[in-house]
Amino acid sequence: MKKTWILFASLTLAISMLSACNSSNESNGNEDESTTQVETDKTNGEETAEEGVEDTEESVEETEETEEVAEEQQPASEERGPEKTLTYSVNEEVKEDTAKLTDSDEQNYSLYKLDGYTLTGEEPNKDSLYLDENPAVFMRVETISKDDASYQIIADNMVETIAAVSVGKEPVEIAKDKLPQGEGVVNPIGFETTFELGTVSGYVFEQGNLIVRLSIFDQQSVNLTDAFLKMGETVAAKK
Repeated sequence: MKKTWILFASLTLAISMLSACNSSNESNGNEDESTTQVETDKTNGEETAEEGVEDTEESVEETEETEEVAEEQQPASEERGPEKTLTYSVNEEVKEDTAKLTDSDEQNYSLYKLDGYTLTGEEPNKDSLYLDENPAVFMRVETISKDDASYQIIADNMVETIAAVSVGKEPVEIAKDKLPQGEGVVNPIGFETTFELGTVSGYVFEQGNLIVRLSIFDQQSVNLTDAFLKMGETVAAKK
């Protein structure tokens, strides 16, 4: 089992590096396309006054639509109190506990953390939120600015990573009602794979200008995946 955890960590680091490269290439590609479009517009000549008016009206309509979408996808509330009650399940038993707002020392986010867990920097751009009684049970937290990476690339990398550690079987897509549901969470996706002794789960979602990636390493004898997920879905940019 330990070898599986090590393999997972190695694959995650490698894919993260690949993600950064792909994001850079994607950005350069967009710039080239923009330059080509400008040159093409100049070659085609000036638009008529009537076309200019129509374009202006369309631009206003697109701006209004963009603002409406932005209002529908508001990030977590700007006013985050020092404490929050989290409801989660352990072995089908529903529990409620108070979580405290905790800042990441390494990344630009905070989350609500339950007692009995510790949030610490694991490596650049990766934190570990682990169970004090059993550090082998933990959640890796990664946040990436939308200015630096593509949501789709991060999501695809997560799926590839879960598939890579599934050892001869296909990873299972997590049901919609089991995905992150917190305030400001947009486009959640998740996959998991189960072993004899535990489960590895991966989630990706958008929160404001952040792309959030969670990787949960749980053991069957502990079964705290839902507790980790409820803490993870409160990840939001620091205020």
